[in-house]
Amino acid sequence: MFNNWINGTELVHLLRRVTYDEAFRRKLFSKLHLTRDARVKAAWAHTEGAPSGWWDIPAIQRRWNLMISGNASIAHPQFVVQKYLRDARGLRALSLGCGTGGKETQWARTGKFSHIDAFDLSPQRIRAAREATRNTPEAHLIAYEVADVARYAWPPESYDVILFEHSLHHFSSLETLLQRVVRALKPNGLFVVNEFVGPSRFQWTQNQLAAVNGLLRQIPREYRTYYSTSFVKEAEVRPSRLRMLLSDPSEAIESSRILPVLKSIFDIVEIKGYGGALLHLLFSGIAHHFVQPDEITARWLQEAISREDDLMARGHIHHDFALVVCRTKQPGTPA
Repeated sequence: MFNNWINGTELVHLLRRVTYDEAFRRKLFSKLHLTRDARVKAAWAHTEGAPSGWWDIPAIQRRWNLMISGNASIAHPQFVVQKYLRDARGLRALSLGCGTGGKETQWARTGKFSHIDAFDLSPQRIRAAREATRNTPEAHLIAYEVADVARYAWPPESYDVILFEHSLHHFSSLETLLQRVVRALKPNGLFVVNEFVGPSRFQWTQNQLAAVNGLLRQIPREYRTYYSTSFVKEAEVRPSRLRMLLSDPSEAIESSRILPVLKSIFDIVEIKGYGGALLHLLFSGIAHHFVQPDEITARWLQEAISREDDLMARGHIHHDFALVVCRTKQPGTPA
């Protein structure tokens, strides 16, 4: 209702959580008085989370690798390095919205970089990244700093590679930010975006919801309980716009525009989609049942993967996640 600013299913769920979950109630009420920027910072103050998302499932991680590199054992940093930076050494990189630093460590381990600057808005996450890297072979390569990427100015033509690892979908305006990326890249530098590029504000398509909820109805109830609760996931719905603004105003703010804007500003070298239009939604909140699958959960996991593949092949759904490799446009290249 009201262009999905609120919806009835979500209100029922919210009332149940407020009534029975004291920790959730305190967290919700503590956010109501915060400004927009403060809500964004609060949303990313945590450094650990429950294994409740599709990214926590090893079988799905291997699927990403296979769809991107063609090898279930080769993750995207190694794929990019082998294909585009094979003869390079001593590169300088910039990672924007680095979080707790896991991806930056993967890039550092490729052996191609002499230095990686990594920025994030969250002091808690930067502290966690520094701690995780301390006393590792990569510690001297990565400099983690707290900064507001949306307002920070980098020296011109100072980086060989610039990275967004699942962070670009939190930024607006995309054009303004990406023009600053262009200025910070060295001539012929590489811009690598590993991102959610699906519906803005998670306003899922009807095809997505029909596919996800059809599969949810078939999975046994015991594999649909939310992490550390007895609540059962009955259906996936579009989150209300009000909920998105209250929980994290930056979440997927312009995600559906990422690919068109990238194409308008950069030369796109390669796009590797890796699904997610069904699997991301299906396993949200219940992924812990599938992290170490038994015979039954392994069967449902494979059924879900096959269903997503089939729906994409028939054009009913599309890739919501993609690895995009770009270079700056050369003079005379059409916009």
